Amino acid sequence: MDPYQVLGISPNASDDEVKHAYRTLSKKYHPDANINSEHQAEYTEKFKQVQNAYKTIMDNRKKGFTNQTYGQSSQSTYQYQGNDQAAFQDVAAFIQAGRYQDALHILEQIRNRSSIWFYYSALAMNGIGNNATALEYAQTAAQMEPGNLQYIFLVQQLQAGSGQYRQTQQTYTSPYANMANCCYSLLMFNIFMSCCCRCY
Repeated sequence: MDPYQVLGISPNASDDEVKHAYRTLSKKYHPDANINSEHQAEYTEKFKQVQNAYKTIMDNRKKGFTNQTYGQSSQSTYQYQGNDQAAFQDVAAFIQAGRYQDALHILEQIRNRSSIWFYYSALAMNGIGNNATALEYAQTAAQMEPGNLQYIFLVQQLQAGSGQYRQTQQTYTSPYANMANCCYSLLMFNIFMSCCCRCY
């Protein structure tokens, strides 16, 4: 949903105009102002949409994004500054928000096609429904870094034809984030097995 449409303003609106629209609509749809209204549930939902729209617009403006449209046809004016780590963080945030085209737009600007580039590209491609390319990218990431369990898991999920790939209880941050926990678990398992074997 286009946040500018929710607030009833143009994408070219100034920050003050955005804030004015937000305050006006928040006051109108605030749950406390509609306690006995027959449209209370509808207004409460509208109030949540207004809150989310305002947050989305202001967050994007702080990051320098000035999207004119939202959804699958969205095009961001994001300019890659040569910092891969920062770019991948923005890619992860867009994927988490379901804004796959924006994620792909950033990825296109990164020249270093590392394993993590193929991993995020696979997630974004899968998000827009291009599952064949998503699988190809995921396999490339896994081939470049055979020991990365997160890459392997993504390949398996895509090969299983499970449609939209989802990670449970995890944001799309660096795939290395959970490797330490995984290694620790394997280490503890090996120690446990060694102790058991010595008992016989």
